[in-house]
Amino acid sequence: MIDTLPRRRKKGPPPMSARLSMATREVLKRQGFADMHILRHWPEIVGRSLAELSAPEKLAFPRGRAPSDGRKRARPEGATLTVRIDGAAALEFQHLEPQIIQRINNYYGYGAVQRLKLVQGPLPMAPRKRRKSFRGLTAEEEQGLNAEVKAVENQQLRESLLNLGRLVMGTIKPRA
Repeated sequence: MIDTLPRRRKKGPPPMSARLSMATREVLKRQGFADMHILRHWPEIVGRSLAELSAPEKLAFPRGRAPSDGRKRARPEGATLTVRIDGAAALEFQHLEPQIIQRINNYYGYGAVQRLKLVQGPLPMAPRKRRKSFRGLTAEEEQGLNAEVKAVENQQLRESLLNLGRLVMGTIKPRA
């Protein structure tokens, strides 16, 4: 017997990336970014070392060439990218400007950016790295660790080795 009823799809919440993109669309559009692509891929475009010292801020197109000016223009060209630079790196960026523009345009496959406008100032704070959480050792693991360091005579060294052993063994998942 064939089931003639349509199957119901499980409908969950929309992906967080979709909500984030909807929430940031207007702010990014005012800054000239059609989407978050250049912001998300900045380290791949310019390299990790330069990306740590800079952040793209605004993409400005010449009059009549903006992607939202009503024309059906697939690839707006000749934009000026404003990049916020950490103080000491401005000279290096100024020196590397032709290579950076070339990297951006190679990444996109066309001449999207014509020049860089460098603005010195503090960068947004980088997100903090999460600290690892360690599990407690089982009684058997604690006994085995104590047996390993029992022969160490120096009390301070023994305590340090015990702490190190707890951290190392606490990162390994217990065997089931």
